[in-house]
Amino acid sequence: MDISSISLMVCDLINSAISLFGETFLVAYFLQITNENISQVSIYYIIVYALLGIGNYLLGNKIKSKPQKRVEIYRIGIIVKSIYILLIVLFKENINQNYILFAILYGISEALYWSTYDIMNIEIIDNNNRKRYVTTKRILGKIVHIIVPIVLGTSIELTSFTNIAIYVFILTIIQVIISTFINTNKFKKEGAKEKYNLKNYIKNLSIEQKEKLMKMYKLAFLYGMMMDTIKVLVVIITIMTFKTSLNLGILTTIFSICSMISLYLYNKLYQKKYSKNLLSICSILIIVGVLGLILDINKTTLILYNFTYSITIYILEVMFKIKSDDSVKEYNLEKWVVEYHTFIEGFMEIGRITGFILMAIVGLLNNIIYFKLLLLIVTMSIPIYSITMNKIEKG
Repeated sequence: MDISSISLMVCDLINSAISLFGETFLVAYFLQITNENISQVSIYYIIVYALLGIGNYLLGNKIKSKPQKRVEIYRIGIIVKSIYILLIVLFKENINQNYILFAILYGISEALYWSTYDIMNIEIIDNNNRKRYVTTKRILGKIVHIIVPIVLGTSIELTSFTNIAIYVFILTIIQVIISTFINTNKFKKEGAKEKYNLKNYIKNLSIEQKEKLMKMYKLAFLYGMMMDTIKVLVVIITIMTFKTSLNLGILTTIFSICSMISLYLYNKLYQKKYSKNLLSICSILIIVGVLGLILDINKTTLILYNFTYSITIYILEVMFKIKSDDSVKEYNLEKWVVEYHTFIEGFMEIGRITGFILMAIVGLLNNIIYFKLLLLIVTMSIPIYSITMNKIEKG
C-alpha cells in the first residue's frame, strides 16, 4: 500500500474509535439522561441519516467537478465532528434538551466525511487489492474495538463521561494531520468532465447496467436497515440488561475478538463459489440468536445473540463494502462514480431511516412484545440480504 491508502486507512481506524464512542457509549448516555427514552434516541438517528443522505446529494457537484477538493471537504467533516464532540463536553446533561442540534451537527459531519471518504476509497484502492485492504482494515478496526471499549467503559465508570469526550476530540485532531498525506493526484479526473447529474446518469445506463444496479440498491437498503438499526438495538438491550458502561465495554471487547477471528478466516478462505454456503450459515446463526432473545431477554440469550451477531454481521458488511466499490469498475461506471455513490448512499439512508422510524414507534408503544417484534423484523432483513448478495455474486 502507498502512503495515500495507508493514511486513508489510519484515518478511518481513528474514526472507528470515535464512532464507537458516538454510536455505543453516546447511546448509553442518551438512555441514561432520557430515562431510557428509545423514541428520542431513534429521532436523533433519523435526523442524522436524513442529513447524511441529503448531504451526499448536495455535495455531489463539488466532489465530482473538483476532485482535488475532496481531501479538504473530508478534513472539514473531521473538524465538524470534533466540534460536535467538544459541545458534548460543554453541554453535558443538557444534551437531552438540545439533542436535535447535536443530531444536525453530527449528520453534517458524517455527510462531509463519508461523501468524500467513500469516493477516495473507490479510486485509491485497486479492485484486485480491495478484499485484502477492506478485511485488513476491518481486522485492525476490531483490534481498536478490543482496546477502546475497555478504556471508555472503565473511564466512564471511574471518572466521567466528559473526560472521554476530550480524548475523542484529541483523536480528531490527529486525523486532520494524517489526512494531509493523502495524495490528491491519485483521484481520477475523467469523471470531472461530465456534469454531476443524476438524471443523465440514469439515462446513460444500459438495460443490463440498470438490472445489476437495482440489485445493488436493494442490497444497500437492506444493509442500512440491518447494520445500523440492529447495532443500536443491541446496545439498548445490553445497557438495559447489564446496566453499566463498564459491562458494555467488556462485552463489546469480547465480541470484537470474535469478529476479528471471523474476518481473518473470511480473508483467508473465502471464494465466490462458496458465497451461497457462507451467506446461508450467517443467516441461520443470526436467526438462531434472535430467536433466543424473542423467547426471553436475559443475560444468557443476550450473550448468545451478540456472539452470533459478531461473527456474522461484519462478514456481511465487508462483502457489501467490497462489492459496492468493485461495482464501479465492473459495471463501467468510472465517469459516474459520484452519482453511483449518491444512489448507493441514498438507499442505505432510506434503510436506516426505515429501521429507526420503526424503533421510534416501538418506543412510543413502550411494550416489550413490540420491541421483540422489531428485533425480529430487522433481523429478517439479513436472510433477504444474503439471498440478494448471492445473486449479485453469481453475476
